[in-house]
Amino acid sequence: MTMRGKALVCVVVAGAIASLSSTSGHPATQWLHFFVYLVAILLSSGMKVAMPRAEATMSVNFPFILLGILELSPLQALVLAIASVIAQCRIRVTKSFSLIQILFNVANVTTATVLAWHAYVVSLKLLSHEVAPALALASTVYFLASSVPVALIVAWESRTRPFGQWRQEFLWYMPFYLVGAILAAAANYIGNLFGWMTSLLLIPMVYTVYRAYYAQMEIVRDRERHILETEALHLRTIEGLAMAVEAKDQNTHRHLMRVRVYVSELGKAMGLDKSMMQALTTASFLHDIGKLAVPEHIINKPGKLTPEEFEKMKIHPVVGADILERVHFPYPVVPIVRSHHEAWDGSGYPDGLRGEDIPIGARILTAVDCFDALASERPYRRAMPIEEAMAFVKSRAGTQFDPAVVKLLEEHYLKLEEMARQQSQEMEPLKTDLFIERGAAPGAGFEPEQDGPACAGKTLRNESADALAAKSLSLIVAASQEAKAVFEMSQALGTSLSARETSAMMSRRLQPLIPFDCFAVYLKSEESVVAQYIDGPLAHAFSAQHIPLGEGLSGWVAQNERPIVNGNPTVEPNFVAESGMFTEDSSALSIPLLDPDGVLFGVLTVYSAKQAAFSKDHLRILQAIQSKFSLSLENAFRFRTAEKDARIDHLTQLVNMRYFLQQIDAQVEKARASGGRFAVGVCDLNSFKAVNDRHGHLTGNELLRAIAEGFRTCLGPEDVVARMGGDEFAFLFPSMDASLAYRQLEKLDLAVQRARMSLRIEVDISSSIGIAYYPDDGESAEELLGKADREMYLSKRSYHHERRKGSAQLVLVGSFTR
Repeated sequence: MTMRGKALVCVVVAGAIASLSSTSGHPATQWLHFFVYLVAILLSSGMKVAMPRAEATMSVNFPFILLGILELSPLQALVLAIASVIAQCRIRVTKSFSLIQILFNVANVTTATVLAWHAYVVSLKLLSHEVAPALALASTVYFLASSVPVALIVAWESRTRPFGQWRQEFLWYMPFYLVGAILAAAANYIGNLFGWMTSLLLIPMVYTVYRAYYAQMEIVRDRERHILETEALHLRTIEGLAMAVEAKDQNTHRHLMRVRVYVSELGKAMGLDKSMMQALTTASFLHDIGKLAVPEHIINKPGKLTPEEFEKMKIHPVVGADILERVHFPYPVVPIVRSHHEAWDGSGYPDGLRGEDIPIGARILTAVDCFDALASERPYRRAMPIEEAMAFVKSRAGTQFDPAVVKLLEEHYLKLEEMARQQSQEMEPLKTDLFIERGAAPGAGFEPEQDGPACAGKTLRNESADALAAKSLSLIVAASQEAKAVFEMSQALGTSLSARETSAMMSRRLQPLIPFDCFAVYLKSEESVVAQYIDGPLAHAFSAQHIPLGEGLSGWVAQNERPIVNGNPTVEPNFVAESGMFTEDSSALSIPLLDPDGVLFGVLTVYSAKQAAFSKDHLRILQAIQSKFSLSLENAFRFRTAEKDARIDHLTQLVNMRYFLQQIDAQVEKARASGGRFAVGVCDLNSFKAVNDRHGHLTGNELLRAIAEGFRTCLGPEDVVARMGGDEFAFLFPSMDASLAYRQLEKLDLAVQRARMSLRIEVDISSSIGIAYYPDDGESAEELLGKADREMYLSKRSYHHERRKGSAQLVLVGSFTR
């Protein structure tokens, strides 16, 4: 426990002791009531609700403590509260409480109970003996007095902001305390009218409240788990992208691991919020992803860079920021990556920012990046001792680095170095220098050896020395040009995270080396290969039809994982015979594409209209760049997956609200420029909670997926549907006006009904939908959604009103406004 935590425990205990003196002078009464409430408290102490992201729990026996304040002496009420907290510390606990924790909890509830009793007594006098308002005030005081110290100690131990911790984890329990006050007042009122024993009906009411809160907390925990799983998936994808940099720069692996440890701990010490911490962790992995655009010989050059090479190196923050901008991270990663080479005095690059204009995440990353680079081995120098590296960074404080960050780094770098060393040793780097012993020969056999010596002797006899020298020189030049072209191609393959751009670049770079008329990349999809990219002057000769494994030329290569030289293009299932562009005498060269683990994921095929257009040299060129091309494609697909995850709702596969708001903003700009109109809708499902209660949450999720698919089916090609959260959806209708609204909304509600019936759900599900029009109801996304939301709630209110009247069947299924 931190010193602040220990001090807070002492203060709470001292406050509890001091508060006990104020309870004297009030004799104990009604012992039967006391013992009954004590038994009820002990029995209900096991009914606890755990907080979703904290170790604290809340019991539902609070109404009995209020009854003690209302009917018993303050000392008796205090005994009930202490018995309650001790029981909570011993009954149904997953982790044993220490003595100091129990002492803190007892002292905390003692102070809260005494303050609540005083608040009740004072307010009862001021409010002319109105019990209910007095109890409400007492419960509020109890809530604040008991929750604030717990929030403080949890925040200090987890290094978060106390107010943010209290607001996020504790504030939303306030309604329960008010409900407890209402229940206690109701029990007291019933006891006064019908006798005290009747007030014991409070026990089933408390249990009902407990079940309701427990169910709500289960939903919250499910959402938290989903969020954590999604964040973990994003982090693994980010680590995969970082490996793309590692494949090019072998020095980056341990560097990235160590930088992540340093920046994470420094960020916590500086009290950064959760969003900035996520951005900082992500940037620690991806800050050098822009090096994919820097030639490898510059990155790994064993010496100082020339001015021209440094100019090329300086593009990597901008390229990295541009790459990550397309992912649309929900936290500010891009500014950190772009600015991680800025200097405190404004002498850095690329934008020349200075001082606090540099994002705080970039200031932390800049200092840590330099510190770890100095303390690590590089091709162009030996690693510095860690103390010398720290001294160097300290000497640049105020010029290159933020002085506050450097000071914090100096205070903690020895401890952080030990943490970084432990974690970096646990991570294995990407292995690229492998030797495989098995496999005596490729499946198609080796290329047959030519009669080199005999042929060479004949050449020597029949050609002059000058001609032979010229021919040898031309062969050397050609080999050099080929090697250079293959090298440049390999370098260029790592510069894009788009599968289409990578394939197009490959096609363009191969054209001077291999004479093809059509270039095609096929990707494996279950039991077939699918055309991912087809290019070239005769590309129209092939369609996007799936090719089953084993069929045609590319399907055979995919199934057997062996190349084909000068195959017949017309046997391809996706060949368009009517094009007349290829004949049986035409040629095809095809190789399998394998991932780093040797698993096939695609096929590269080039076609030529000429006969026997390809040689073994052409095959060798393709095989030389196959691994780099495959890795580039795989990284592109990972990037595309990460980009999709950033804008797709996991459950329904609809777009999420962040992407939806971008679409509305774009539509507003388009309509503003053209003077057009469009509509925005908000939909809420009536009685959806009853589906979860009766059929379970899995069925509820199935229903949401079916409804989402139904919405997709009945919308136009330009319309957009998004999941807002829970059972709410949002729509963008670029071409809708008021005359078409009712028919479209009726289609949406029919989609809800079809989904319900397809799953045989007995609950009467329907939809309430509100519509807002641009520009009549608003000129921004917020205004339009707010108007549509209000209209939806009017519709929902009308729906429930009709149901209470018993005439819901007379209302069109789903209630619509506008």
